[in-house]
Formats: sequence, structure tokens, C-alpha cells
Amino acid sequence: MMRSAVRFFKAGWMVFWWFSASLIFWMPISITGLFGPRGVVAFHLCQAWVWLGSTVTGIRFSMAGNAQLDRSRSYVIVANHQSIYDIPALMLQLGVPFRWVIKKEVRLVPMFGWGLYAARHIFIDRSQPKAAIQNLNNAVSALPKGISVAIFPEGSRSADGTLKTFKKGAFLAAIHAGLPILPVTVNGSWRTMPDKNALDFYPGPVQVHIGTPIETSAYTRDTLSDLIQAAQDAVAQHLDPDYPHPRQAPHPKPAVDG
Repeated sequence: MMRSAVRFFKAGWMVFWWFSASLIFWMPISITGLFGPRGVVAFHLCQAWVWLGSTVTGIRFSMAGNAQLDRSRSYVIVANHQSIYDIPALMLQLGVPFRWVIKKEVRLVPMFGWGLYAARHIFIDRSQPKAAIQNLNNAVSALPKGISVAIFPEGSRSADGTLKTFKKGAFLAAIHAGLPILPVTVNGSWRTMPDKNALDFYPGPVQVHIGTPIETSAYTRDTLSDLIQAAQDAVAQHLDPDYPHPRQAPHPKPAVDG
């Protein structure tokens, strides 16, 4: 009974603050996104949006890795996906403005979806894979200089922090646009929300490791699988499913159904 009450309270707390953040920021984001050709101001407002929503739930972000990014270039950012806190983790730690690739249904969410659309994030219809890839290719090729795009190539969240097979869309778009892949590893975010079907969060640390960019000029559609494998290996290299380690962990690792 007590545990259920605590979970209910935490879910309500999370919904209240994320809704409040959306109420505060969606209009400024929409205005600056619509009238800013590069969308940089809108991106910074989105950073403030997710910072507020994360801070009040006790999630702390840190950055690892020493990749030197050329901020005048655009990248196709690929990262593993463990929970919704991967989104603020990347937005607050990478240090480069970018646009998310998001399923089209999110655009219909009041305030939240409207703000993301106005901020020039990229919406695709995942029920039509060929059209989605073509739309993604077009959107990535049209990115302003110095603006990147971010995607979770696993397609959906990992239930236990392990890495799933990468899908090809992000890598086709990178080859098509001639942009480098930036592999990013997120550690610990699955512990913040171990049940992806519930709004039950656990305060704690989340680490973002920025890898070395992978140039795509030497790759073609015929060697697409090699590029995907190189990116997946780069993300896996720094993946730590036990982060933070037991002496730091805010709660034990949940059992995974077989």
C-alpha cells in the first residue's frame, strides 16, 4: 500500500512539473522557432524546458569522453535509448544544437508536440518505412550548417540497459547528406525509470559519453552494414549497464522477464 502511494505521488509530481514546464515554454519556443531560420534560440529554450522537468525529479547529468567536435559542422547523432531522460541528457550535455527525429503522433500532443514542431524537429511516419526514410533524407540534407540531427537507432527503449540492434534510417540519411555519425552512449538512465510503461522515477545520475565522429565519405549503400556496425560498436564500447555501480546505485537493478 505504501509503495503504491509513493509511486502514485511520484507520477503525479512528474506529470505536474513536465506539464508546467510545457505551459511555460511552449509559446516562446513556438515563436522563436517559427521566426528563427536556424532554430538555435528555440533549441536553447527547449534546453531550459527539459532542465526544469529533469531537475525537479532529481535527475543529475554528467558528460564523459573527450571528442573534439567541430561546431561549424552538422552531425547525425546516434545514441542508445534507455528512458525518456535520454532526451534531456543529450540536449543538456552535447553542447551542439540539434533536431530530434520524432514519431509523427507526438506532434498532436497539446503544447508539447506543438512546441517541438515549431522548433523544427523532424517528424516521421514510422508506419510507412520507405516514406519515413525519404523524409528523413530530405530533412537531414536540408539542415542549416552547424545544426545536427539526433535519433535513437534502436527504435524503442531498452528495458534493462542492454543495447539492441540499430536500424538503418539514420545511417542512410548520413550517407545521403555526407554527414559524419556522432556516436553517443547514455549510461544510467534506465535506472531512473526502470518500468518504461509507468511514470515511476528514481532520482540519480545519468552519464553521457561523447564518442569520436565517424566520417561517412568512405561508405555507400553497399557498405551500409559496415557503417551501422562501426557506430554500434562505438556506442557499445562505453556502455555500462551497471552504472552507477552498486555502491552508488539509487535502487537495485530490476528483474527482466525472460
